[in-house]
Amino acid sequence: MTELKEQVEAEMTRYRALQDEVQVLATQRQTYAQQANENDMVKKELDLLDDEAKVYKLVGPVLLKQDVDEAKSNVNKRLEFINNELSKVNSKIEAKEKEAVGIRTNISNMQMEMQKRAAEAAKGAVAAH
Repeated sequence: MTELKEQVEAEMTRYRALQDEVQVLATQRQTYAQQANENDMVKKELDLLDDEAKVYKLVGPVLLKQDVDEAKSNVNKRLEFINNELSKVNSKIEAKEKEAVGIRTNISNMQMEMQKRAAEAAKGAVAAH
């Protein structure tokens, strides 16, 4: 019985650690989603410009002139990168959540086994009297 209780506690610790990992991944997902939204707005603004428009890029404390096509290309590459990272994070979250379901099932099964053993022990104690 004690061994089973220790296994349940170990699984609970593992489950809590997994929840912490999912929380970190959810924060990353939120950051990537925000970056994607910002870059999408920039892309829409750049699409409104003609090819002769002046575009400046902030590099540190300096504004550097940049070609409109180059700016569009950079934003598109950035969006592609962000969306790929977002997909990776979503896949990781999904995998961690599936793992969490498995751990919860294990914990539930072990707790039912503990209750079953406790009931059998109680029956045995009553029958002995």
